[in-house]
Formats: sequence, C-alpha cells, structure tokens
Amino acid sequence: MSTRLQQEVWALQRCSGCGVCVAACSKGVLYWGDEQHPLLEKREKALGLSHIELRTCEVCEKFCELSCPRLADLTPSEPLSIVSARTASVIQSGEPNDVIRSLLVAALSADLIDGVVMLDMDPWTLDPVARVATSVDEIVSGVGMQYLWAPVLSALNEAIFDLGLRKLAIVGPPCVAEGARQLLDAEHDRLWPYRQAIRVSIAPFCTGIYLPDMVTELLERGMGISRHQIRGLTTSVADGTLTVSLWDGAEHTIPLTEVEPFTRHGCGSCDDYLGKSADIAIGNVGAQPDHATLIARTATGEAFVQNAIRFGLLETVARVNEEALNAAQAEKDRRARAKALDEFRVLMLDALGDPRTKDQVRRQFVNLYGVPHKRVTDRRKVNVGCGGC
Repeated sequence: MSTRLQQEVWALQRCSGCGVCVAACSKGVLYWGDEQHPLLEKREKALGLSHIELRTCEVCEKFCELSCPRLADLTPSEPLSIVSARTASVIQSGEPNDVIRSLLVAALSADLIDGVVMLDMDPWTLDPVARVATSVDEIVSGVGMQYLWAPVLSALNEAIFDLGLRKLAIVGPPCVAEGARQLLDAEHDRLWPYRQAIRVSIAPFCTGIYLPDMVTELLERGMGISRHQIRGLTTSVADGTLTVSLWDGAEHTIPLTEVEPFTRHGCGSCDDYLGKSADIAIGNVGAQPDHATLIARTATGEAFVQNAIRFGLLETVARVNEEALNAAQAEKDRRARAKALDEFRVLMLDALGDPRTKDQVRRQFVNLYGVPHKRVTDRRKVNVGCGGC
C-alpha cells in the first residue's frame, strides 16, 4: 500500500471517494467497507499448519498513488464557452440531469461513446449506485446524480474489462472528473486501457456529496419523509439549501447547515464547485430561467455540446450570469476552508494527548497554508509573555 495514500489522504480524511484507486489497483486488494476511504484486504497463505499474512503491496507499482487526484496538483481548465442550455425534445427542461441525458443520448447516437459510467440512484430504495449504461433506454431511465455518494470510478473495470467498452463518458461530481483526469494524465503504460477508454467527463456543480445515511437519519427519522415518497434531491449553494422533491409534487427545503453533518469528510478539502477538471460542467447557478448553465472546458466538451445541438436534443443561449457563478465558487471555497480549519483544530488538540499524531498536524498545516510548519529549535528566542516561567 502506498504510504503517501495512507498518510496524506486517508489519515487526513481527504479521500474524495471517487473510487479510482480501487479500479487501478493491480493486485485487486482495495475494497470499500464502512470507512470513508478504501480498505486493504488481508490475504494469507497456508504453509502446512501455519498461516502467513501476505504483503500484497510490497512489490507494487503503486497505481493507486498514481491515479489519486488528492495527490496531484491539477491545473483548472479554463472555459471555452459558457451558455444557458435546455433540452429541445418534446419536453423542454433546464434540469441539469435532463441536459446531461440529452448530451449522452446524442453522443451514443453519433457513436462518440459506447457506454457511460455514472453516479445514479435506485428510485425505489434511494441507494446511490455506480452504474454502467450502454443503451439509450438505460441512460434515459436513470434517475441521475442526487448528491448521494457512491464510488463511481470503481465501476471502470466492469465497463472496460467485463463489457469491453472503449469509448466511455464519465458522469459524477467534480472529484470524479478529477480522478478521470488523473488517469488520463498518468504516463504509466499499464494504465493505458483507462486512458484509451475515457472519452469525456461531465460534472454537475457540487456543494458536497452526502453519505446515504442522510436519507435514513435526516429525512426519514428526522422529518418523517419516507424514501418511497422522494423523487429527487437538489442542492443550491446560492440559496444554501437542499430541496427534497416528492412524487406528489410537494417540496421540502432544508438548510445546508443541517445536511452538512452527513457530508463526506473529503468534501471539506474540496474547493471545486464548477467542475474545473471536467470536459463539461452543468448546474443551475447563473442560468437563464428554465435553463441550466453549461460550461465546456475542452475542445472535446465543446464537440459533445455541438453534437447534441445538431441532433436537435439541446438548445442554448449565450446569456449567463457569470457573477453568480463566481459568487457560488467563492462560497464553496469559504465553506471548504472553514471545514478544513475545524479539522485542523481537532488534529492539534489530539496531538496534545498523542504525540504520534504530530506528523498529521504538520501535513495538514502544509495542505492549508502551502508552507512547511517551522519548528522552534531555540527556546531562548521565544517570548512566552510570563517572564520565561
């Protein structure tokens, strides 16, 4: 196991949960359990009556480390175009999930992709799932991203090696787009199947991803809303709310402050609201009424947008409130930094009782401030303010 992954990501609760390390692990020993980061499977070998624990990661090329976006310094992609978009089929809709479906259906019809790895939700149980879709029907019948966490990129191996797909779209929150981009940037020859297969990444705007326990603890037990009544979940950083839409047309609005206890720990170190590593980013902020804001950040993203327009599945207008976009991004920056500072304070308090955690404090200090924490080596130069007592 990569020491960097353990010490710089998992121990500091920075894991985004994208699932890319599980997919890239050449030994197949990483898996998801009850923790908010992958776990290492322990394997034993029987020698007579003895059982020896194998050091499965002792000889390894550390694909988990190479693919982890939290260990990379990704440069944000500047937008090529920013427009307001909505579906142009029988029903016109500016809902981000509907716009994403139109992009995917058009891409599949034009043979730009042959499958989609996507964050979806079981409409009956509300369990989030990482799903592979290979047909128009599977794309259209999906509920779409509902901001409930599942390790999306863990499904890459099913798509590439089990189903033999070679032209994949990746749909998930910005951290998933970061994981996909890190795979594309990795230069190791053994990772070429992923680089060859991933064609485009699409990221809805994201304030944070919530653990599935949120449905049980907050909505069902706290508010008395049965999961079978819930049609979808929508977050708004501009309003600071989570909207719960029911099948009967009713809506319940919840302040994000009440939902934040169910946010994944790794979201606290994420400052990407606008999908800056994705080819295409989509959200409600800044769009014209009944539209979604659509940001194409790469030539690939722009080509997928134009393809959907040519198929008559998407229509766009150039009017977007970019000030609202910048304000929403700034709010995400503020919330992420505030949460990271809170976690840093907790680490400092823990270090007072357990000196072994001091290395974690130093690494978190560098993550927050970008400069090494300087130790005081000459106590005579310290002004303690009490006469040196």
